[in-house]
Amino acid sequence: MLSPVEIKKQEFGRSVRGYDTAEVRSFLETVAEDFETLSNKVNSNIAEIKALQTELITYQRIEQNMKEALVNAQETLRDAKEGSKKEVDLMRREAELEAEKIINAANKQGEAIRREVSMLSERRDSFVRKLKNLLRTELELIQLLENEDINNNKNKQDDGK
Repeated sequence: MLSPVEIKKQEFGRSVRGYDTAEVRSFLETVAEDFETLSNKVNSNIAEIKALQTELITYQRIEQNMKEALVNAQETLRDAKEGSKKEVDLMRREAELEAEKIINAANKQGEAIRREVSMLSERRDSFVRKLKNLLRTELELIQLLENEDINNNKNKQDDGK
């Protein structure tokens, strides 16, 4: 590839009927300047492409890191969900055991209360029977006393006649 300097220094052989040397020189100057401008632009674009490639590599690394972070976050979330599920299951089992203990205790207490009520009912029935016997005995005694009074009064009346 020609450089702008090479274009500017290019010499052509002379001929009698050739091109106007001043025009050729002027044209070569213009071509050299345009070529230099384009060459600078190409070099600038190459430098920019290299910078963009470096930046692209950086962004690709960042993307890879973000993908890995996302995978890690998903794994962490899955692990957290599993941990939470296990914790909930454990809490549920503990609650069921506690509920079972409470129910068993309530059943035992209910049975104790039923036994106590039954015992109190038997004591009440026994007390009622004893009280009835006592009252019967007392009534019989009262009747005996009344009968005795009646007989005594009859005897007194019979004695007075």
